[in-house]
Amino acid sequence: MQQPIDMKRFEQIKAAGDLPSPRGVAIAIIRLTQSPNVSMADLAQAIKGDPAFVGRLIKAANSSLGASKRAVVSVQDALMVLGLPAVRTMALGFSLLSNYRKGACETFDYERFWSSSLVMALSMQALALRVRVVAADEAFSLGLLARVGELALATLYPVEFGRVLREIAVTPTLGQLDLEEKAFAMTHCELGAAMLTDWGLPEVMIAPVRCHETPEFVSFAESSREAGLLQCLVLSRAMAQLCLSPESEHANLMLTMLRLSSRLGISHGDFIALCENVGREWEEWGKLLLLETRPAPAFSELSSTREPPAAETARRSQERAVQRPGGTGEEFMDDEAVRVLVIGTNKDERACMRATLDSAAFLITEEDDYDQGIERAIDLQPQLMVVAWGREGCWANWIRALRDTRFGRSMYLLVLLDHLDEETLKKATEAGADDFLVRPICPSALALRMQTGRRMILLQLRLEHEREELRHFAAELAISNRRLQEAAMTDVLTGVPNRRYAIDRLYMEWAACARHHRPLAVMVVDLDGFKEINDAHGHDVGDMALRQVADALRGVLRAQDVLCRMGGDEFVVICPDADLGAALACAERLRAAAASLEIETGGPRLHLSVSIGVAVRDESMPVMKTLIKLADQGAFLAKARGRNCVVAPQLIGPAS
Repeated sequence: MQQPIDMKRFEQIKAAGDLPSPRGVAIAIIRLTQSPNVSMADLAQAIKGDPAFVGRLIKAANSSLGASKRAVVSVQDALMVLGLPAVRTMALGFSLLSNYRKGACETFDYERFWSSSLVMALSMQALALRVRVVAADEAFSLGLLARVGELALATLYPVEFGRVLREIAVTPTLGQLDLEEKAFAMTHCELGAAMLTDWGLPEVMIAPVRCHETPEFVSFAESSREAGLLQCLVLSRAMAQLCLSPESEHANLMLTMLRLSSRLGISHGDFIALCENVGREWEEWGKLLLLETRPAPAFSELSSTREPPAAETARRSQERAVQRPGGTGEEFMDDEAVRVLVIGTNKDERACMRATLDSAAFLITEEDDYDQGIERAIDLQPQLMVVAWGREGCWANWIRALRDTRFGRSMYLLVLLDHLDEETLKKATEAGADDFLVRPICPSALALRMQTGRRMILLQLRLEHEREELRHFAAELAISNRRLQEAAMTDVLTGVPNRRYAIDRLYMEWAACARHHRPLAVMVVDLDGFKEINDAHGHDVGDMALRQVADALRGVLRAQDVLCRMGGDEFVVICPDADLGAALACAERLRAAAASLEIETGGPRLHLSVSIGVAVRDESMPVMKTLIKLADQGAFLAKARGRNCVVAPQLIGPAS
């Protein structure tokens, strides 16, 4: 079961690197939606500052309504349909999509990631309209952001995450989550869930995201919203895999999807219609978002075909083995050749350059035509440019625009002037020139200027390489610190979080519940007869009993619940978003699990029971310690009532 990241550590991860975050108008929209006094007019005015988001918002509103309702055509109508929480999350998701379409992790396919996330968003929206586990617009945003943890790892640790992806490509049987845990002491599911928590999404939506890639290890209540959302996420992920996989894999993936849809109570015909609608929407949204999509699969034909299971495994391995082309990441050396683009020079000047400059140090590309030179510069991305200062007005504007690009900011620009005067030099400098030569070209002066430019470029490259090494070191240090913190927060004997973690987590949950007006329950669990086991069989057997009881208790908790050992034979369970009824039901599962456990010792089989006190936060409690004290009082009463029972002091009598 995926455990939540401690938010204290998450704050350190945020401080250590560049986590994906919203920018521009999206920040203003998010801030406005968090204000209790925001008006629709103020929000609409802010949204209109981003015309692209206006179009996406209106389309999302129409998609969530279905075909039978009147079309939404204005921002105000879209806001009324979607509501503030959905608008906030959509602003967040679309901002990330716009600003993180490329990145430093060469092995990570950013375009495929966002195309897949779009399919998940549309699938979640379509499923929500049928199974009603969450509003359709909220489901869209949840699907779009469900895998944001992968984007975060690619952004924070581009080299290390690229190495993980390459390992999977070489050996497809390796589990990505296991490799991530080994490399980063966390998985993308855990990190993504922490980011969603940080952005204010409710826990009922976050818990399924945390677990949707390992649903077999989760035990949500069958009729709960979490269980429904989890099934929708698993099915949406399968839909995304099918849409982006080779055609030869479609049949087997379709069979999986049909099985998943039947569990949600969707008929065969309805599900095929849903798939076809998602395929059409995917193409339309792809055009709107400028994302690469593919022709939608023929879902109706796929639903009646089969493929041998072995074929899927082989083809999936082949697909994972495909890597995007990229650099080697090797250090730049002094003999590194730099890319040079020469534009607008005459035949004699080009001959002079070829004769004067070392071909091993300068890789020269020549272009006579100025307009073609612009296209060549964008394509080649030269490190050094030599430009004959011709149509200065046009060139000045173009060079300024070039300087605004990523490669243009660091490019070294040498201009050739027909004559030397103050006005011409001023124009060239304002346009972004770094140096100049006056025609006719003196070979020695040309060599000097070009070597100076090359030296500056190589120094810049070495500086960038050193910065990358520092970032790499900082990333490794952050991972090491996280592992040390995990060790400091973990009980060595049982492997569950310890008292220190429990206190920190309780303070965090207390603050979150007070802020968002959500319920919070706490249980104190005391082992019955543990001292007698220690006295009769020794501390080694007592340690075995503690480990096995901890495993049994952890196995029946909800995904969002946290079991901590406070010391000795006392445990605490933290239950976010649980009212008294849900907490009592969970406590009874814990009691039954302990009572039915046979403790294997290598000798006699032993039995233990637990006494549990349950308390929930209410407005009369001034501080968090009051809640713990009340739960502890319940455990004391459970002991007094004969042990092996559950007591909630806020009720008149025990729950069992």
